[in-house]
Amino acid sequence: MSNARPWLPQQTVGRYQLLTPLASGGMAEIWLARQPGVRGFEKLVVIKRMVGALEDDPEHVEMFLSEARLAAKLTHPHVVQIYELGEDAGSFFIAMEFVDGESVSTVFKEARKQGKQLSDQLACRLMAWAAEGLHYAHTRVDDEGRPLCIVHRDVSPQNLLVTMDGTLKVVDFGIAKVASHATSSGKLKGKLAYMAPEQGRAEAVDARSDVFALGVCLFELLSRTRLFPGADEMTLLKNITSMEEFPRVRQRRADIPPELDSIVAMAMAPDPALRFQSARDFQLALDDWLVTTSSRTTSGDVADFMRALFADRIATRKALIDAARKGELTPSQLPSDAFRSGSASGSSSAAKAPELSTGGFRRAIAGDLKDGPLEVSITIDDTRVELPPPAAPKRSLLPVVAVVVLLFGAGGVWVATRPTVETKPVVAEVDAGAVVEPATIELELSPAIAVARLDGAPAASGPSSITPGEHVLEVDAPGFVSERRTVAIRAGRHEHLVIALKAQPPPTIVDAGAPVVTSKPVRQPAVARKGTLRLDTVPWTTVTLAGKKLGDTPLLDVSLPVGRHQLRLVNADQAIDHTVEIEITANEATVKKLRLK
Repeated sequence: MSNARPWLPQQTVGRYQLLTPLASGGMAEIWLARQPGVRGFEKLVVIKRMVGALEDDPEHVEMFLSEARLAAKLTHPHVVQIYELGEDAGSFFIAMEFVDGESVSTVFKEARKQGKQLSDQLACRLMAWAAEGLHYAHTRVDDEGRPLCIVHRDVSPQNLLVTMDGTLKVVDFGIAKVASHATSSGKLKGKLAYMAPEQGRAEAVDARSDVFALGVCLFELLSRTRLFPGADEMTLLKNITSMEEFPRVRQRRADIPPELDSIVAMAMAPDPALRFQSARDFQLALDDWLVTTSSRTTSGDVADFMRALFADRIATRKALIDAARKGELTPSQLPSDAFRSGSASGSSSAAKAPELSTGGFRRAIAGDLKDGPLEVSITIDDTRVELPPPAAPKRSLLPVVAVVVLLFGAGGVWVATRPTVETKPVVAEVDAGAVVEPATIELELSPAIAVARLDGAPAASGPSSITPGEHVLEVDAPGFVSERRTVAIRAGRHEHLVIALKAQPPPTIVDAGAPVVTSKPVRQPAVARKGTLRLDTVPWTTVTLAGKKLGDTPLLDVSLPVGRHQLRLVNADQAIDHTVEIEITANEATVKKLRLK
């Protein structure tokens, strides 16, 4: 492998034509390439290949192959896509999705620089999409139906990419691992500023660890401050692993709605048992809050925001890609910020391009949300070392594409797998075509007697499959005002819609021949008084009331009629089937925390 041929622009590698190198180092090369087809068909891709001494290291070769095998299983609108694992003249390469976008960290900084505020609704929509992508990865199974239990372990604003088309993709599963395999003592993987307490203590991690990290990301977007501003590595580690309660968003921004503050606090609970038990629960809580604000915050809104924010960079990138297609692009023609996720924090204007890495060598760039020096750390053979801020790169190297840094900065997706008896790695071809994920829709109707129709056909209230696209939803109930709306369903998405019909006003009857008299006001029908329930159980349970599912714990502010109710709590995996009686008081929140085992 060490004699692998050099790659040059316009050269063909497998089914791809190389356009221009985006970054190179002693460990790997990253190239922009295109997949040509008949009658002008073309798909831009990014290709990563391992080079140098690591090609002769069987362990690192297997890690490189594991990255492709694992990532190829992840096909979701909010997760970056791996197209193919291939081989060229004895050198393995991975073809990946090319995504035109910027990291959440860069979006935040650029918005602040231009005096454009990132709204709370937009921040929540982006984090809800991130939670959806993470839940998809968390719940993937292998070919035999066994859960892979993938944990990202490096969720941060740098690894959440907002695209110019108005969506978000979780990137860089480079240090992902199987949840059932705890990190060995002393081997910390990920950015300390976003690390869950159990991860900081080098204990076993699961999906809730990623929920914590995503909660910190949302905390920082909403509060517009770092969780622990200015803290060094040792202070960060101490704070993360020892605090009994983390700061609340409302302590930094008093105008944040209490409901949103509570959602973030639950995601960041130090005890995993008190957090959202899945990324999907976190996503649904954010979706529900967005409904209460009457904010749709669609992908179109996100795209408009991104295109206004990065108009100059979009035009520059397009011109450079066109030049690369024609073979006219040279390093001297590439502006320093054309494909970069944003300059380093502080007053320095020099482009700071992180080096590439694979295997045991990883440099993690953790930009600050506040003005200040760039935080840089490096892990060599699983040993973390602090470094001074990097100097400006040599002019002979092209700056790194934002997408490439985010996607491929890690040395490869690492997952602890069952031992194999193969004496050498086996290269498997992965289909380049993206698999379209089915969409689902879930309706929550009020009143309970309401009937829904989707495109004229009866629609179930529970989760059901639906064809992506625009659909007409109609909801009716006797004595209530009917509602008709058009809903846009995206492939791979789960849409949770809450429809609350308004009661019809009483009819006014006028007798033209009757004498005019002053009548008493018509008494309106009594409105059922309601309160809310907040319920959390350890372990989690599915909660039903009179046979109707209320959801999985933790439940946040579920509206219920005033009075006593019997709830059934079920967790089949833990052999739990428990009944509890709760009392709901009008206009008040009933809070229950139960430990069932």
